[in-house]
Amino acid sequence: MISVFFSINNNEEVFELPVIPEELEKQSPWQNEEFDTMRQQLNLIGLKGLESLEINSFFPIRDYPFLRSRKMWGMEYVETIERWRDRRLPIRIVITNDDSRGFKLNDAVTIDDFTYRVGKDGDIYYKLSLRQFPFVKVN
Repeated sequence: MISVFFSINNNEEVFELPVIPEELEKQSPWQNEEFDTMRQQLNLIGLKGLESLEINSFFPIRDYPFLRSRKMWGMEYVETIERWRDRRLPIRIVITNDDSRGFKLNDAVTIDDFTYRVGKDGDIYYKLSLRQFPFVKVN
């Protein structure tokens, strides 16, 4: 079973997503460069780009039997995410999986986009776009 955790500032605050999304879409781009010569087209392999992840799910306002966490409800998640964004710090996402062969992730990320809406049922449906945050290495 998959679990998704978010934290800020070395676990100063942590929350678990209450509802696991049906899908997690991760993009892993490369900055390749394509150009034409007089006789052929070339593709030069560039540097690896920043990975990104999109999460679509909902924050419940009531209890459901499938919830992974019941520590916050509805807009509390939205307020926490917005407050964290205002701090302008990277956020850590940790995705665990009971199956050792399954998808796992432990990465610092930025929240590039956060869109939410209130459904007819009152639950908060959201889309969270995350991008890898590499820490600067100085030798």
